[in-house]
Amino acid sequence: MKHLLIGSLSTLLFAVGAYVLPAPSLAQFANVKQHLNSLTTSRVVFARGKSSTTIENAENNIYILRAKAGQTLTLKVNSLGARASVTIYGVNGKPLSPVFAGAGGESQIFRLHLSNTGDYYIVGGSGPTNHLYNFTVSIK
Repeated sequence: MKHLLIGSLSTLLFAVGAYVLPAPSLAQFANVKQHLNSLTTSRVVFARGKSSTTIENAENNIYILRAKAGQTLTLKVNSLGARASVTIYGVNGKPLSPVFAGAGGESQIFRLHLSNTGDYYIVGGSGPTNHLYNFTVSIK
């Protein structure tokens, strides 16, 4: 009886833990360049005469933004689903920003003075339940 009770409790804790613990976010790579061929990518293009754009209703994607040393990149997270996330990666593929995740990441603004010319990567993850995200990116 004691073993049955312990086994049942272990199974319950495992099931609850698997449900409660968040899944790893798509936006938490050690080096984004390792994932460029396996995920959807989109080049960020500003409208003529503009220096910012808003990405809306997006799902899992890597956004590639060409920028020059000395410019300032600003990322404003406008809306995140409960398990969506957004992170900026540098030209070397390493993370530059915190992971903006879930409702706590909304209305967050991150500014970064760029020290290198090249491609920067904005990785958005919709989480296991495909929550959409919106963000505005600008370069000045």
